[in-house]
Amino acid sequence: MRFLTGAVLALCFTLPVHAETDREARLSVARDYVEASMADMDIQDFIRQLWQPMVQQMAANRQELSPAQIADIEVLFSDELTAPLTEVMHRQDEILADLLTLEELTALRDFYTSEHGGAVMRKMPQLARAQQPMISRVLQDAMPRMMPRIEEITTRAPDTE
Repeated sequence: MRFLTGAVLALCFTLPVHAETDREARLSVARDYVEASMADMDIQDFIRQLWQPMVQQMAANRQELSPAQIADIEVLFSDELTAPLTEVMHRQDEILADLLTLEELTALRDFYTSEHGGAVMRKMPQLARAQQPMISRVLQDAMPRMMPRIEEITTRAPDTE
């Protein structure tokens, strides 16, 4: 019985150490992935994808902006968002280490650092940019139908189902 108690006690003391060691391994691989992906990232292109739909929506609503106004919007977004978004992107290693297994992180890093994997991942912003107008159209078409239901949902008493 003493042996069993000792074995259980030893296991309890080693599990936290193993868990921390495993997290450190995951964090190390996640950092490798983040470094590689950040080296390839064009943060200004990413930020452009945030403000361009707004400008396009304004144009669709007949509020055309001059090239100078658009340039001012781009500068504003760049000035306000470059540093904080870069920081967010650099901190994704912690999130990845908590969400993914070591095997998944290793596969992600290896895929990204491979010739074809890296090429695919670098084209993902282009895919998002190409899809954005389609997504905006879907939302524009759906929102008039959805707004009455959203209003109904948000104005009914909380305990009413």
